[in-house]
Amino acid sequence: MKEIQLSFDEVWGESEALEKAQEVEDATELKSPIISDIYPVTLVRDFDIFLDYIRNHSVSLTKTKEYISRKYLPALNECLSVKNEAATSNTEQEYYPYIHFFYYLAFSGRLLKKGSVKAGKMQVMETDRLRLYKELTDIEKYFFLLETFWVDVNWGKLLDTQFYRIAMNMEILFSAISEVQPKGSISEAEIALPQQLYDFNYLLLYFEWLGFWKCEVNQEQIDNFYRKNSYFAKSITLTNFGAKLIPLLFLERNLNSWNITLRRDAGEINPIPGSPLEDMMLGNITQKQMKEDQSSQPFFQPFVMLFPEEGLKRTLPRNTRKFFDGIYTYKVFFSNSVWRKVVLSGKHTMHDLHRIILDAFDFDEDHLYSFFMDGKKWSDDCVVSPYDNYGHPNADKVKIGDINFDLQQRFLYLYDYGDEWTFVVEVDQMKDVDSVPFKPYVKEGKGKAPVQYY
Repeated sequence: MKEIQLSFDEVWGESEALEKAQEVEDATELKSPIISDIYPVTLVRDFDIFLDYIRNHSVSLTKTKEYISRKYLPALNECLSVKNEAATSNTEQEYYPYIHFFYYLAFSGRLLKKGSVKAGKMQVMETDRLRLYKELTDIEKYFFLLETFWVDVNWGKLLDTQFYRIAMNMEILFSAISEVQPKGSISEAEIALPQQLYDFNYLLLYFEWLGFWKCEVNQEQIDNFYRKNSYFAKSITLTNFGAKLIPLLFLERNLNSWNITLRRDAGEINPIPGSPLEDMMLGNITQKQMKEDQSSQPFFQPFVMLFPEEGLKRTLPRNTRKFFDGIYTYKVFFSNSVWRKVVLSGKHTMHDLHRIILDAFDFDEDHLYSFFMDGKKWSDDCVVSPYDNYGHPNADKVKIGDINFDLQQRFLYLYDYGDEWTFVVEVDQMKDVDSVPFKPYVKEGKGKAPVQYY
């Protein structure tokens, strides 16, 4: 294949690409939809519009899934170049695939956060990282979004499926692409999708929006499928942009090494993207590559050579803290009116946290328990009882300082798998001091504790 240098504004290699990119630049009114076939330029500009809309409209979230409330979605839908044309005022976020994608990018990239409750509804708030993001160039923004999608987003939650199945099938797709790439021009590189990839659903469109390929929709399959929020494609056609990025992405930024969710599911409590993996292989990825320490490298580093004129130099910082000593105060809620504050050090374990919670609520220690770090009961993102043998990290082996806690972070503590006593745990304070040994204690509380046994 002929070697090419890529221009960010000409990702399809069309002569009118720059004119269309300028049309995107000029479409500043939120009420005016952006019409362009150019990705990833359109993706970056649309994402900026999404962020500006969220910032300017005091957007609230739903109580159950904490998605964007329906009242904001129709107007936001009209602002963007990829729309759900069949949406109504009752259509919820997950049925707007483009908005749903942006929601996960914004929160997983920590540009937005779930903030204060106003009139009984949780509000979306911007973070300090959003200002840093706004200072990036378009190409730097693109690679930050690609990094966020590849490293931080939990594809299982995004697609409502099992992440490990998707990760396994990515190798099938990569193999199909590798077989086609050496043949002819990229415009002729149409790849028929194997049956195993049908459960990719909107993942195929996410990569289209990222500029890697164009999908040929399988409308018959969509119409026949029992779930209305599903997407199927017959084939994908690579772009010049995708043909260059895909090998580097798969080989130099291997998903198993870089994706935080996959590493956490494999038992790591505080995964560092790009740090070595032991005893793992993925098809073309060798043991040596998997054990290479890439954690100090910026994610975009392998791609710089493809964009010599673009000035790809910056991204947003990552928190790669490995251990945080200090004094931690947790506020443990049984309900809004019944709570306790408990104090531990970074050197204490999550098993110590379990025990002080039971002491705070006068419970006996007779049952199994789990901490679900994403707040979702029975998720795989958990730290479990030492006697729980399902392969998750054991609480007596995990020090509190090993977990990359943030202030106001909430997670779920579930005690007794039969009765399922549940408590919401919030990080109330974190004091960055060298902690001297002390016994965990209950600092204060409110409300009468529930009765464990009747």
